[in-house]
Amino acid sequence: MNNNKLYENTSFQHILKITESLILKKGCSSTTLKDIIDSSGLSKGAIYHYVSSKNELYGLILQSKIEKINESFNDQIKLAVESKDTNGPFDLVSQFFYENQKSGDAGNLIFVYLLSQNDVKVKAILENIYALSRNVGEKWIKSGQENGVIPTELDAGKFTDLLMTFSYGLRVKQIISPKETKQLDLKDITKLIMKALS
Repeated sequence: MNNNKLYENTSFQHILKITESLILKKGCSSTTLKDIIDSSGLSKGAIYHYVSSKNELYGLILQSKIEKINESFNDQIKLAVESKDTNGPFDLVSQFFYENQKSGDAGNLIFVYLLSQNDVKVKAILENIYALSRNVGEKWIKSGQENGVIPTELDAGKFTDLLMTFSYGLRVKQIISPKETKQLDLKDITKLIMKALS
């Protein structure tokens, strides 16, 4: 089953929601596939139809979040082009970075948990997530260039790498020192991105 069809599947969406809820209650390490099976009301076979491990499921949750933000971004680009308001997509990107600072966000908890795993399969999951994130980010930059809101001389690949570093840094920062690190304000993130793009 390709991932687009997978994310449209109501049973799979149910599994993702239940898993996120359990992660927020118990944490990534303490959440088990048995917990997910019991809480979802689905059979063991139904869960294993979609994934072979908890870590694979966690990776699919991250992938789902990337797909959703990408869909929202593309919708914002269409609206911006129609209304000639270029702030919408930038606001969405800023919101994405702002959310990366929240240590209690299921996506951030999953990301940090997967980083802590010393496993070949998890490394492959993280590589896929990074590749997808980078691909989406580069498309965003190129879309901005095509629509005249980002200078065309900006190297989309290099700038995407910088944004990825910023995004991952925000996530890790909250785990390393959540009490001592003040969250960046949404307006500050927007200013930083806009200044870097100009």
